[in-house]
Amino acid sequence: MEKKNKANLALGISAAGCVGTLALGGVGFLPGLLQHGFLAATIGGLADWFAVTAIFHKPLGISYRTDILRRNRQRIMEAIVQFASEDLLSTEHIMSILSQQDTGRLMAEYLQQRGGREQVQTVVTAVLLRSAAELDTQALARELAPAVRQGLQGFAVEDITAAMLTRLAEEQHSQRILQSLLTLSRQVLHAPAMQQVLLAHVTVLREAYERDHFGRNFLMGLLGLDDARILEIFNENLDAWLDKMLGGQTESYAAVRAGLEMLLRRLAQDESLQAMLARGKVQLLERIDIEGLIAGWMEANLKSEQPFWLTPLHTFIDQQIDHFCQSATLQRHFNSFLQAFLREELEKHHALIPQLIRERLDDLTDDQLVSLVESKVQDDLQMIRINGAIVGSLVGMGLYLLVSLAERMWGL
Repeated sequence: MEKKNKANLALGISAAGCVGTLALGGVGFLPGLLQHGFLAATIGGLADWFAVTAIFHKPLGISYRTDILRRNRQRIMEAIVQFASEDLLSTEHIMSILSQQDTGRLMAEYLQQRGGREQVQTVVTAVLLRSAAELDTQALARELAPAVRQGLQGFAVEDITAAMLTRLAEEQHSQRILQSLLTLSRQVLHAPAMQQVLLAHVTVLREAYERDHFGRNFLMGLLGLDDARILEIFNENLDAWLDKMLGGQTESYAAVRAGLEMLLRRLAQDESLQAMLARGKVQLLERIDIEGLIAGWMEANLKSEQPFWLTPLHTFIDQQIDHFCQSATLQRHFNSFLQAFLREELEKHHALIPQLIRERLDDLTDDQLVSLVESKVQDDLQMIRINGAIVGSLVGMGLYLLVSLAERMWGL
């Protein structure tokens, strides 16, 4: 049962009891005691009903000093605004409560145990994917292209090539180059396509050697030197020479290596080669659509559901979250930073609090304001009525007892 109904019931019982005992005549101690109790309860209940109702309405149509909330709306609103902004929601009061909280530890618990890690990943991913999807790649490419072109033009490919050739001319590198060339030569020699080419040349040379010379033809046949055998002998001799060269212990190897080193050094100092590389760089940059390449790369690599940077980003976020959760120092720094930030923001925007409260109250009509306040304090006010009836009945019966006692003692 609502408190208002209880208060009305208490008043109704008091009034009914008062009328009932009055109708019985109130003769005798107990009837008199009850009559005075019910009468005082009725008076107290009616007085409290009038007082409570006068706050919000005009009880019995009486307008003098009633309907307090409507008549004093502006003063009450200012008091509410002042209390809320300067006391309840003051910066010091809010910060005193926040200072008792370890926000760093709470954040670590949220990230580890309450799905915070997944929420952070989801939010960051959604924001970056949305930003990438809305990225104007053409406009960004136009802005980046001049800087990229300038950087490529400043790339001294001719100087780098000269330095690289000089470096390759050093003994340790020239040996590796020569070893690689010799190994590659062996592989090329024994490639089926190369063997077919060599066999064709052997055939041409043998036919030219035997043409119109019966003796040579007879001798070649006698020795069994057909085309395949000649090619086999050539392969064997060339393999033997390559083996010696790969061993690196022959004069031929030393001479070839020295020649390679000299060639590399001369190429490094060849001004015509450097000039050709410089011209080629300029011509290449003139033909290349750098803006289109940049825009195409961004379209292909940034605007997709699973771009290349997404997995590294998730890994990075996980690492930072783990580091934060394991570091008490970082948590203390976070707590200090957050409290300092909140204090600064509260001090900066504290004037908004009374403004927002005042605007909210101004939006309410008188009836809405009365209904709002009444709904918040109604239970407590109805308890005043109930207590008024109870206290009134106790006072009425107490006074009746005192009067009865005095009459008996002094015969009044």
